[in-house]
Amino acid sequence: MTPAARDEAVETIRQRIDIVELVSRYVKLKKVGSNYVGLCPFHAEKTPSFSVSPRKGFFHCFGCKTSGDVFSFLMKIEGKDFPEVLQELADRTGVELPKRRPTDIRSREESRRHLEINEAAAVYYERTLWDPSAGQKARDYLGRRGMPEELIRKFRLGCAPGGWQGLCDHLSRENASREEAAALGLLGKGSRGFYDIFRDRLVFPILGLDGRVRGFGARTLDPKEEGPKYINSRQSRVFDKSEILYGLQQARAAIQGSGAAVLVEGYFDVLTPVAAGVEKVIATCGTALTDGHARILRRFTEKAVTVFDADAAGLAASYRSARIMLEQDLSPYMVMLPAGEDPDSFVRNQGGEAFQSLIEGARPTMEVLAESSRKEAGSDVEARTRALKKLVPLLAACRGSLRLGSYVHMLADRFSVGEDYIRRAVDETRRKEGGRRSDGVAAGVARVAGPVTARPEEETLVVLLHLFPHLSNQVEAAGLLEHIGAEPLREIVRRMIGAGSQGADRTLLTGIEDQELKNRLIGMSIKDDVYPEDKAEYLLQECVVKIRRRHLKTEQRRLTEGIQQAEREGKLQEIQRLQRDKIRLDRELRALEAAS
Repeated sequence: MTPAARDEAVETIRQRIDIVELVSRYVKLKKVGSNYVGLCPFHAEKTPSFSVSPRKGFFHCFGCKTSGDVFSFLMKIEGKDFPEVLQELADRTGVELPKRRPTDIRSREESRRHLEINEAAAVYYERTLWDPSAGQKARDYLGRRGMPEELIRKFRLGCAPGGWQGLCDHLSRENASREEAAALGLLGKGSRGFYDIFRDRLVFPILGLDGRVRGFGARTLDPKEEGPKYINSRQSRVFDKSEILYGLQQARAAIQGSGAAVLVEGYFDVLTPVAAGVEKVIATCGTALTDGHARILRRFTEKAVTVFDADAAGLAASYRSARIMLEQDLSPYMVMLPAGEDPDSFVRNQGGEAFQSLIEGARPTMEVLAESSRKEAGSDVEARTRALKKLVPLLAACRGSLRLGSYVHMLADRFSVGEDYIRRAVDETRRKEGGRRSDGVAAGVARVAGPVTARPEEETLVVLLHLFPHLSNQVEAAGLLEHIGAEPLREIVRRMIGAGSQGADRTLLTGIEDQELKNRLIGMSIKDDVYPEDKAEYLLQECVVKIRRRHLKTEQRRLTEGIQQAEREGKLQEIQRLQRDKIRLDRELRALEAAS
């Protein structure tokens, strides 16, 4: 499917979907004016602050600031990716998506078979666990770990028996391909044929957000086993460790309800807290946190709490995780466990309430790292400089201008350094890294890069053009485009002018990468009473005047500095030319001030 064909399908679906009807399946809405309001499904609240505009096709929560269109709503509420949502809405609206290439069809069919094999294996392992004889050892082990039956069944835990052919024979009875099962890491192949990879192990099925089995982890039940304690499925078309989080399918309701996720490292680090009543706990599958993990997590929450060991390795893991989270516009928090503890042992020793209290006391990762590195550096100026340099990449990873400003202010205070110096270091780091950024915007949505520091009049101008496209002629006539300071907004205005009175599509707003800016613009555009049509031209002229005034004052300062430099160098003709330009500019500025 070509991008152009896909984008056309996206816009057709957007026009056919009634956003109020879609949202009403999840949220009880009440009509207020031209919009509909209700309790936000993405954070806990008692007073409705969630608003849906049928005319504009947007939703916006004035509490948690979450906003978007029909696609982003369904992605966030269902935890699905863009292709899944696109297909679902295409089926619902009768829009025929462009046909896939033969290679895509083959890949899809292979994925279907692999998921069927994984499901057959999961059923086999579950049956074995609950078999009175074959599963006794595994059930006893789970009992000693304090795992209740309800949780065992919820997470579909299973048992691989000690023999070499159990799963192999089961898959044969299910007419499943042994070769493909071997490719998934469930079977091995030797001189005598295929054999089971998981033997005498407790098995942890790893579910995707759709509830389907994507892969497996397995822990040995034999304390004398010389091999690895844990082994996982192989990387495959349906199991990518860099894009799946253990327990997320079961925890997503708790994460959305609480507004935070707790990130740990192991299977029992998830299961033991959940058994004790702390349900918002998830884990990576034997790998460090990745961009893919953070992008998926961002669908459900803005806050993630990492729980690592209280040692140098734990601090290093917190640093790596924080950088990835910041790049995906997550708010990283952290908890340091007592020495020698992990979440599993801490809960077993201290209880679920103690763990919950620990999580509630989590602090922003940047604050903890700043305090730790500042304390370690002491009064040594060079050591403090090195410590601060290590934190600058975290600042450079920030996508939101407000978060960056808060962090810069905090570090300047902690390290007794001017904010300007820290900001310069951030700019240098960003230039060196070449704008390193993960693409967190779904396919099919126009991208406008960030982070952005936009002035209020520029934001208002964009919203007015979005609401009243016929005003684009006036903006074009005012020659305003190159005077808009925020480059992403300048690009949006350029496209809006190009679209003329027909209006540009909504992806110009929903595709902005800077989450804070996007939420502000959608929140502004959804307020009918703030931008009434009969005042639109007046409000537009206010924006034009403010933007032109700022531009003229900037030029005025530039000419003044140029005159001073020319005077120091004794360039008489240059002085005269610049003074003429400044007189003309001063006259233009006075006329603008008088007119406004």
